Amino acid sequence: MRWLRLRVTHPCPFADPLAEASPSVRVTHLCHRGREAILEVHGGSPELLGPLVERYESLGGEVLLREVGNPAALLRFPSCACCRTGKVIPTVEEGGNLYLPPSSYSAEGEHYQFLVPDEVPSLEQLSTVRVLEVGTHPFTALGTDDSFLVPAANLLRELTPRQQWALVTAYGRGYYRIPRAVSTAEMARDLGISREAFDALLRKAEQKVLGGLFPYLSLVRPPDRAPAPEGRTVW
Repeated sequence: MRWLRLRVTHPCPFADPLAEASPSVRVTHLCHRGREAILEVHGGSPELLGPLVERYESLGGEVLLREVGNPAALLRFPSCACCRTGKVIPTVEEGGNLYLPPSSYSAEGEHYQFLVPDEVPSLEQLSTVRVLEVGTHPFTALGTDDSFLVPAANLLRELTPRQQWALVTAYGRGYYRIPRAVSTAEMARDLGISREAFDALLRKAEQKVLGGLFPYLSLVRPPDRAPAPEGRTVW
């Protein structure tokens, strides 16, 4: 089995409002096989979000949630307009492939993911769709019962921009390789800050990411005779 990723464009009521949008604008799409559809719209800023939400409301969307001060909104549609036009999901699934939600829209196109046999399916039936990118990689491990769809915001919302920057720098420079390719002292020197300041940024960033992951990790079945974390009853 393999994971199949597609990036496509086609005339679609959900994607059309994003054709000329800022790169910061994106939409996550949960589809129920042509029936109800949920769009999570991220406008990048309140100024960009407002017109986008109005456009989706004019297409029949109902606003379920819009947080004050947060450039995001959740909308519900009675049916999936994308499935009625490009038919990407039903067409690819006709060959016995499995759609893996969610899909997403941006100015770069629509992004989909499927679980497919080892042979990549033919996409010729997508006659109204322009396929921009096709990518696959092997499905090599089982364990879906221990897997969770974790919203990235749950893991990253507490990180400050500087803490994100510290994590990206450390990972990109090879700090987490074994053996390490760089020390915090070297990174701090290259970035023009003290080692103590960089160490503090990195530790706080790591603590926040692990804190976001812990509620999910703690639900995974433990190996035999593994001790529970001190002070907590997990299993």
